[in-house]
Amino acid sequence: MPGTDPYEPTGPYYECISCCERTTASDHNGFCSSCGGRVRNLAVARE
Repeated sequence: MPGTDPYEPTGPYYECISCCERTTASDHNGFCSSCGGRVRNLAVARE
């Protein structure tokens, strides 16, 4: 029986789609500070 994932984020975590660098910056501009790639919010379900 499927259940609910108990994970609750403690802060805004973002990951770069290109280089996989993670950041907790809440004032990101949608792009990675290392490579310039797009970042995604890790708290959003991808399933």
